[in-house]
Amino acid sequence: MLSKNDLFRRINTRFPMVVERLITLWGSPELVEYINNLMTGAKGGPSAELSEDVRFALASLKAEHDREFPRYAVRQAVLDEGVLAQNAEFKLINTRFPRIGQRILATWGQASFCEYVNELMNDKRDGRRQGFPEEIMLALFRLMQEHDKQFPQFVLKITDIWSLTNKI
Repeated sequence: MLSKNDLFRRINTRFPMVVERLITLWGSPELVEYINNLMTGAKGGPSAELSEDVRFALASLKAEHDREFPRYAVRQAVLDEGVLAQNAEFKLINTRFPRIGQRILATWGQASFCEYVNELMNDKRDGRRQGFPEEIMLALFRLMQEHDKQFPQFVLKITDIWSLTNKI
């Protein structure tokens, strides 16, 4: 088994900027998401350029991080044959953002689902939220539409200045 330093060195030979970012994120919950994005090619990452040994090193570092910081270890939500098992949008979100997938699965069929997805889609962090890739935003939107169809009693009733004006 290679040491953590050896794994960093293996990646550093071709991707020094990636190692710099990995070191910066080490010990934070964002590291797992960053590695997942690298491996899947999200945000223009070097996925196509990753050799098998670099992929192995990234996966090993992710496993090492999970051992060192178990509170940040994220597992994809386990699906049974029922809720959302065949939903392509959920599968996409759960693959790329397992923590969000777990929360969606836990709140599906409840009013809190709509509130949660609405919070994800609207920045409430004073512009500090990075945002999602386009395919994830579309998947979240479609998932919300599906939820609204299945559970119309939980559709968010948003009252804004435009809807109030129309009633006057």
